[in-house]
Amino acid sequence: MKKLLLIIGLFMSVILPPEETSAKQSPDCKTLEQIFKTKVREIEGVCKVEIGRKNLEVTHMGKKVSPELIELSFGFNFEKVDGQTALIGEMALLQEEVNPVIDALRKGGLEITAIHNHMMYERPRIMFLHVQGKGDIVKQANTLINAVAATKELKQLQQSTGSQQ
Repeated sequence: MKKLLLIIGLFMSVILPPEETSAKQSPDCKTLEQIFKTKVREIEGVCKVEIGRKNLEVTHMGKKVSPELIELSFGFNFEKVDGQTALIGEMALLQEEVNPVIDALRKGGLEITAIHNHMMYERPRIMFLHVQGKGDIVKQANTLINAVAATKELKQLQQSTGSQQ
């Protein structure tokens, strides 16, 4: 029986990926956790920030749907490249949030690469904004915080973190 358990344990350790732990986490990911005040996952050197938009109720084709189903979130990926940090991100926005968010992103030197919808018949109308940049990770993260602050999500973030902006 002990041999069987040992074999199963070895087999599972080979098949299952190791769990991400903060002890293994890079200093960049830890910095992002402090700035965004949320858990940051690190996968193969990429720090992944995801902030769900829980305060919006959305219907799709006349039915209320979960934010997860329609990817109603802010997602940002950061990777160290040639001594700088590359950023690629996507923000799910209400139509009236698009221009203030663009202003905040441009003010921080980030590039808007696309604005489009993913669905038809959703209410309220959700637009997806793609952003990219290369440079200092702290400056980029603070620019993204300012962009999030231009949305209706800010109050929820303040309540969950206890911070004021």
